[in-house]
Amino acid sequence: MKSNTSRGFTLTELLIVIAIIGLLAGIILAAISKAREKAQIAKTVIEVKELSKSVYQYYVDTGINPQCAFPCSAINDPLMNSLGVSGWAGPYGVMYGKVHPWGGAFGPTDDYDIDGGGNDYVVDLNDDRPGMGGGDNGGRIPTNVLLEIDRILDDGDLSTGNARANGLDFGGGTVLGEMMIKMTW
Repeated sequence: MKSNTSRGFTLTELLIVIAIIGLLAGIILAAISKAREKAQIAKTVIEVKELSKSVYQYYVDTGINPQCAFPCSAINDPLMNSLGVSGWAGPYGVMYGKVHPWGGAFGPTDDYDIDGGGNDYVVDLNDDRPGMGGGDNGGRIPTNVLLEIDRILDDGDLSTGNARANGLDFGGGTVLGEMMIKMTW
């Protein structure tokens, strides 16, 4: 009579299978994370371009750069409301309440001198969250992401061109995790 003994998996075999599953999961998660980062960069680039187009059209119609009094809101957003400005033919878009994918505020401002020729009108990808004021740093953008945004929109060098970041030539040279992009038309 034949004995019907079945042999199960050994502990070593089970550990090898678990290790392989863990390795595959790690590879998949890394790929998903990279795809997510690329999508965030693409979204930011598109929003910067759209905001620049809105500001440009406002400027063409009115002859001035839009200014939103602090705190900027839907009521005093010059892209959404005429606010008595001559030539206004909007709405052009939204200027207030914008947040980039890393949690910081972003929008146009004329508080920075990018090229040494006086204050420029720029899109500020700020490292501070909306409404938190300076020094919050809750929305810092990773340096590799800033480099990729600069590569797409400008020259790929955070210290030259129309896009500057990570303390290079704006903000007193100490601001990390944010970017200024000069609007050029």
